[in-house]
Amino acid sequence: MIVLKAVLVSRDKDYIQAWLDYVQSSSSGSTMRFIAFSQWEAFRNHMDEQDEHELPDLIIAEPEFLNPWLMNGGDASGIPWLMLSEGGDEGHEAKRLMKYQPLPALLEAVRRACRQPRSKGSRHSGQETLAIGVLSASGGSGKTAVALHMAKQLGLAGYSVLYLNLETLDSSFPFLEKGLRRGSQHHVEAETGLSRLLYDLKARKREVTSGTDSDISATGKMKTIVEYVVGHEALKADVFWPLANRKEMLQMSKADTVDLIRYLTGSGQYEVLILDGDSGWDERSDGILKAADTFVWLVEDDIAAMHRWGQWLQHNERTRTELLGNMLERTYFVINKYREQVINPLPRPDLYVDAVLPYIPSWKQMNQEEVMLSSPIFQREVNRLCEMLMQAEKDG
Repeated sequence: MIVLKAVLVSRDKDYIQAWLDYVQSSSSGSTMRFIAFSQWEAFRNHMDEQDEHELPDLIIAEPEFLNPWLMNGGDASGIPWLMLSEGGDEGHEAKRLMKYQPLPALLEAVRRACRQPRSKGSRHSGQETLAIGVLSASGGSGKTAVALHMAKQLGLAGYSVLYLNLETLDSSFPFLEKGLRRGSQHHVEAETGLSRLLYDLKARKREVTSGTDSDISATGKMKTIVEYVVGHEALKADVFWPLANRKEMLQMSKADTVDLIRYLTGSGQYEVLILDGDSGWDERSDGILKAADTFVWLVEDDIAAMHRWGQWLQHNERTRTELLGNMLERTYFVINKYREQVINPLPRPDLYVDAVLPYIPSWKQMNQEEVMLSSPIFQREVNRLCEMLMQAEKDG
């Protein structure tokens, strides 16, 4: 559940207490954990007891503690560190953290200096498009809001992005309708883009004689991808106009979904594909699980949502053990609608939360589409999540 672990070492117990009190009451309380010491022996013993998987992500220490630790193997440990300074210390200018400054500034400096969580795996082998599936075991978890914000933040960061909604009932349309109509300039073909693409893919597949997965990504006689999508200025991404006939979505098989995703990732048009599916057991969800490179799994901090998450994991552990293990290695778990601290235990001890996204009360009574896409607080945290995903991809 803890994303970042830091060790704070200072002779001043009142200073330590003020720091810990602030962290506990701030929104960072669930994403960072501090262990504090005021004596050298206790600090040294704690560090000696940590195995490779328990090492902290940062050491923040006054010089009288930091220097002995560095000389006794700390410098070779690979653990990042900051020197807690009152301004009169010599050396280590680049790694000084001024002791007396506003606590929010201190905490932000600590966050930046921390060793980031170990990168998740990815199945992003060779293709230029990273397919990110946004998932949940519970309806109403805010999956579509998060997926739309991810598309926007990645678009603002300069990536070419396509948002694909595969819900049976598309919940993104109320937030995208104005932009869709402006982007399509009322062109009739824009409203049938996804329907035409699904038809063309099936027609193309019938023409393929070998039947291999790679054949479906070849464009062949098909149109270019830009003829099926609509640019959405507010979202900073391309989107499909929602299907007018829900039956087409209900009839999509797992194979159809995989073919669609592979065509989109193989088109060379986009750097990121955001996949937003149902919170359920349908074949489209299975297709996303098979074809996406990495996943963002959303859960709310309530007992029912945690139970459903646990039930989903148990079922797949019994029926699809290999798929589940492979998926967990590529999944970022995110608490959405977070309120100060996580109070419910996660369904398994080997799981932890990679990020949290704040609860936005004003979204309960939205009457304009722009409201949901323009929350500065939510945008900031989603941007951090996107940076984590894209950095992991670069490192991988």
